Amino acid sequence: MANIDIPDASSVPQADTVTHRVYSYAVQRVCIDMSACAEDLSLPLSQVESAVRELAKLRLLQPTEGGLGQFVVVDPASASLQLLSPYDEELRARQHAVEQVRQQMHSLLPLYRASTSDGSRSSGIERIDDLDAVRGVLGRLADECQSEVITSQPGGARSPEVLEETARRDSVILKRGVRMRTLYQHTARFDQPTRDYVTKIISNGAEVRTTGSAFARAIVYDRTTAVITLPDNPKGAALIRNPDVTQFVVQSFEYAWATSEPFNPEFDRSEIRSISDSLNEAVLRMLVSGHDDKSIARQLGISPRTCQRRISEVMQRIGARTRLQAGYLIRHNDLVPLVEGPQDGTLPGRPAGIFGGTPTTTP
Repeated sequence: MANIDIPDASSVPQADTVTHRVYSYAVQRVCIDMSACAEDLSLPLSQVESAVRELAKLRLLQPTEGGLGQFVVVDPASASLQLLSPYDEELRARQHAVEQVRQQMHSLLPLYRASTSDGSRSSGIERIDDLDAVRGVLGRLADECQSEVITSQPGGARSPEVLEETARRDSVILKRGVRMRTLYQHTARFDQPTRDYVTKIISNGAEVRTTGSAFARAIVYDRTTAVITLPDNPKGAALIRNPDVTQFVVQSFEYAWATSEPFNPEFDRSEIRSISDSLNEAVLRMLVSGHDDKSIARQLGISPRTCQRRISEVMQRIGARTRLQAGYLIRHNDLVPLVEGPQDGTLPGRPAGIFGGTPTTTP
């Protein structure tokens, strides 16, 4: 298709411009001569010639058959038809081509859906290693979702760009009346872009909570299709349609959701302090269980550097100089209920006298 050169709207004559004055002069005459026009309007001939060229380009002036530098005026409605007709034809042709491609692609949907639901993919698990392909799948599943989306996002804060894209997609889903629940780790509360994102989606009806426990990253649509991360490729994902596996993902989410706390996007110092104390207590629990820095950081969704800083603060608070001494003090003073509580950082309750009261010191 040929590219049609459509003039910018700013080139159309505006009031009080030379081009506008020349066109006003022309409509009062059968034809105009540029020299006479320049003299009558008291304008330099070069400005009149430039204005006439612009008007001719816009089809508002047309040279006379005899030439000789004379022009006749054209009705703007007629001029716009002459100017835009090729563009309109090209636009219609492109729209027709787009519709043809869309129809051809949609004609393949029954084949694809049948292959994913009739057992031809017996495992119900499809591996996707390309990030753009994963985004495409997520977009399609979001468009098709009818009743509920549940999302678990471990690892603390995400990039502002990802959050902006996610907020736009989530807002569309929520406005369709789809229920949405999202679970973060406590550390997400300390990130302002995440708080802004949570404010946006909560205003549209979403529910967001955080927990101190470790959990897997997953998105489940209508409790029938899950998307989970690949252990060997962080940019890829596994598309799960197997009902047994999907139900397991849903049940894991519901367990974590039941023991989580609502995410209040408003900055509350007492709440933030409480969450910070909870994280420090989780560090205590995992320290005495023998976890190394990387394991603690991964399970709490914090960076290794932040993890090391928290470990240092915890050891200072309990008066320990080494990890060995820290383990002894934690056990000796019963700072964390090791037997009754889980060993993965989950916090069943806050023991008195650790971070909420007087710090324990070396005996």
